[in-house]
Amino acid sequence: MSSLIATIGTFDGVHLGHRHILTELTDTATERGSIPAVVTFSNHPLSVINPEKAPALLSSPDEKRDLLMKAGANVVIMKPFTPQMREMSAQRFLTALRDRYEVNTLLLGFNNKFGNDPSLTFYDYLNIASQLGMDLLQSTEASHNNSPVSSTVIRNLLRNHSPEEATNLLGRPYTLTGTVVHGRQIGRTLGFPTANISPDFPDKLIPAKGVYACTATLSNGKSYPAMVNIGERPTINDNRTNITIEAHIIGINSKLYGETITLEFNHFLRHEMKFNSLDQLRDQLQADKIRTIKTLEFNR
Repeated sequence: MSSLIATIGTFDGVHLGHRHILTELTDTATERGSIPAVVTFSNHPLSVINPEKAPALLSSPDEKRDLLMKAGANVVIMKPFTPQMREMSAQRFLTALRDRYEVNTLLLGFNNKFGNDPSLTFYDYLNIASQLGMDLLQSTEASHNNSPVSSTVIRNLLRNHSPEEATNLLGRPYTLTGTVVHGRQIGRTLGFPTANISPDFPDKLIPAKGVYACTATLSNGKSYPAMVNIGERPTINDNRTNITIEAHIIGINSKLYGETITLEFNHFLRHEMKFNSLDQLRDQLQADKIRTIKTLEFNR
């Protein structure tokens, strides 16, 4: 069996910056006759290091594994980041990769750090790897339109009603997968039945409150345009403050309770607002529907 060339990181969202590293990984693996592998974590390291600052995630562990494989990784080693892992030295960590997974080359992301000593430089890592008989390489920095690409930037875009810009950095629309649960069914009385979606992965980031033009994909693989409201439904919510995710899926009239739906957030349409009457709300929903179809260019 060929040895592994691996890269390590959180890889939340597997955005264009991550894919830049993965391209270098797969190219180098081909040159060396090695197997490209990714070492990553099922949780964000900050959930252990500083839980109060741990961010909402752009991808669930299953989504991340799938995205990494699609980006060229043949092997994904996914471990929970634990307090014990936090205390591991860089040397111990590299030794474990070598002995347990037969990693003989490690490709570090630009400015990437690992091990319990943050003061170590790339040249320190290089010296440790040399002592262990391993090769250590460093990826070049990735940017988009001359700006760095990071998961933090993408989270901020999604929290500031900019899913289009998030798409540019992710290389695909941001998605949220959930199960349709029972709601209050008020939308149906207005002529706009909605699927009330409960996210399957509770740590996944929910975009900012507002109305979005989305693509909804059902478990059978069929996709439909959908206008999605994230928020508190101020016109009909009776002063409740719980956040809901409601999708009016255009072209489907049947009830979808228990169905798994994946939403792609394509465009932001408007902020959530309170209407003086249900008639005004109905008129706005009709306008949102027309704009959604035109925006997504679905031919229905």
